[in-house]
Amino acid sequence: MVNYTNKLGAEAYAKYGEVNPVPIGTTSAKASFTVDAKGQASVGPLFIMEKMTRGFNPATADWRYAMVMPGGTTAGLTGGPGSDAMTFCHDCHTGAEDADYLFFLPEEVRAR
Repeated sequence: MVNYTNKLGAEAYAKYGEVNPVPIGTTSAKASFTVDAKGQASVGPLFIMEKMTRGFNPATADWRYAMVMPGGTTAGLTGGPGSDAMTFCHDCHTGAEDADYLFFLPEEVRAR
């Protein structure tokens, strides 16, 4: 997987595990792929998370999550259409609470 972070959050994101918190407006996107039973890979959903202003959604630590399907349709958006479908994003990201809910690749596989 490859993570992309906007210019606003790039400096904070580059600190990896030392980031807490990232600036409001930080947006991170992660492209994904799927593999079928025959081992064929194809494009998967695009996952996006954006740090919103304080009070946006205390249940998600003010992160807004979105998932865009390969055809371009939005499967869900925190606080918007399909919001219930996005709770799994934050449920997983609670494991990275001390890094402002961001996960980072292990040091040995990070781009330099």
